[in-house]
Amino acid sequence: MQNFLKKTLLKPKISSLKKYENKFSCNKTTFINGSTLRFDAENKLEDRKYITIGEKGIIKANFIFETKNGKISIGNNVHIGGATLICRNKIEIQDDVTMAWGITIYDHNSHSIYWEERKNDNHQCYEDSINYNGNNIENKDWTHVKDAPIIIESKVWIGFDVTILKGVTIGEGAVVGAKSVIVKDVEPWTVVAGNPAKIIKYLPEYSKRDV
Repeated sequence: MQNFLKKTLLKPKISSLKKYENKFSCNKTTFINGSTLRFDAENKLEDRKYITIGEKGIIKANFIFETKNGKISIGNNVHIGGATLICRNKIEIQDDVTMAWGITIYDHNSHSIYWEERKNDNHQCYEDSINYNGNNIENKDWTHVKDAPIIIESKVWIGFDVTILKGVTIGEGAVVGAKSVIVKDVEPWTVVAGNPAKIIKYLPEYSKRDV
């Protein structure tokens, strides 16, 4: 059994991330097989770590950076069963977080809500797709695109097919029901569900959190 652990869980699986191994840091005890990393501004990247992952985790995620900006940090003892993280600001997942499959975490709006500010987006995407081998955001204008950090605090449990949008903090120990859409902060030690998600239950620790 010990030999099995040394050959598998105690050795990071980075074959699909090998191309960008200088852009991420992963503790050797964490299992990340099945994860992918994509940079849409590959020729503009900064000389730094874009992703840091702590120890004793099981991570299956698609990491996407659409510009040279952004940072993703994942703490210790985190289990992600299947998620897509799209980042140009910051996504922080703290210790002891459990996440199911089909989850999307998106820290920016992608387009302005105002037509005059986004009216050229589709045309630019089309031109870029032709001229840059399918990369349809090579020359995207990000001027009017809002972004804000997402923080998932420790001990959180997130159900399958959840969507988490920009600027959200999910408080310690919170539970997010399956298929929920999170558009505003979630209080610690609560259960939320729905679209948009609302509190449906206060957990026992809720009353003790300020003690």
